[in-house]
Amino acid sequence: MEAKELLEQGTELLLNKKYDEALKKFEEASNLGNYFATYNLACMYYFGDGVKKDDKKSFDYFLLASNQNDPEATNRVAVMLEQGIGVKKDINKAFEYYFKSANMNSLSGIANLAICYLEAKGCNQNIDEGIKLLDKASIKGNGIASYELASYYLNGKYVEKDLAKSRFYLERTIKQKYVKGILELARYYEEGIGVDVDVNKANELKKLASETVED
Repeated sequence: MEAKELLEQGTELLLNKKYDEALKKFEEASNLGNYFATYNLACMYYFGDGVKKDDKKSFDYFLLASNQNDPEATNRVAVMLEQGIGVKKDINKAFEYYFKSANMNSLSGIANLAICYLEAKGCNQNIDEGIKLLDKASIKGNGIASYELASYYLNGKYVEKDLAKSRFYLERTIKQKYVKGILELARYYEEGIGVDVDVNKANELKKLASETVED
């Protein structure tokens, strides 16, 4: 049986909460080099879905998926290295995996690499590169990146304070379905931050946030 078919069967079994059978299908597909299946195995152990939660196994599977060229697994390896989850904390190695993930066009990887440059985590501080990368992730649809940029322009951190730019990035979070950003934009209209106070607009945004399902 081909890896793709095994992955599809495993996914259906997982949705039906037939965890033992799903695990076997994902293991078979993973052994055939399918990184989606390997990523699913990592998530099962990370969240304890139908198996005993095991951070070490989760990390090992994320690492395997990364070696199978999965961009999101590569970002997850970096996160776990940074936080010391299932592996010894190592910010320098985390930076290497964030860099690798960003080069594989993971939006989360790009955003996390940007934060590394801004906060000098595992590298020398490079504010220009950090802001450029956050903007790249924002343009491509990453709501967290948009929110962070809005915060920086609001507070004058890393960049010159600019309320119009701050609002611009928060407005992006509407299409990006990032609830935290939408609620922050509502606050701007409630408190008149860079805009005229508009309670109706604020309430519209709050309602939108309550109805938004994040991707």
